[in-house]
Amino acid sequence: MKSKRMGRSNFKLIAQYDARRNEYSVWKHNLTEAQALEAVAEHSARAFAIFIIDQKQKHKAKEVDVCKACRADVEREAQLQPQPKFKKKTKARKKTR
Repeated sequence: MKSKRMGRSNFKLIAQYDARRNEYSVWKHNLTEAQALEAVAEHSARAFAIFIIDQKQKHKAKEVDVCKACRADVEREAQLQPQPKFKKKTKARKKTR
């Protein structure tokens, strides 16, 4: 039985993979290719193991940490073995005095 390949959108998401922990975090989604490249360049000085994934379609969730479509896209497209577990990205904490 032949399977149909799912349609592709022009949306991109950015995910970071931590091989030591076998975890990934989604940073941004619903980006154009230019926005994705700019965001990766912006973050590359601070972090490594960042990759761009083709989104299947525009994601409905506003926040990437709760976006199930992001997780599905990473798990389908990244082809990481063994399959990493999802970890919410950490937000910078404000210093208080």
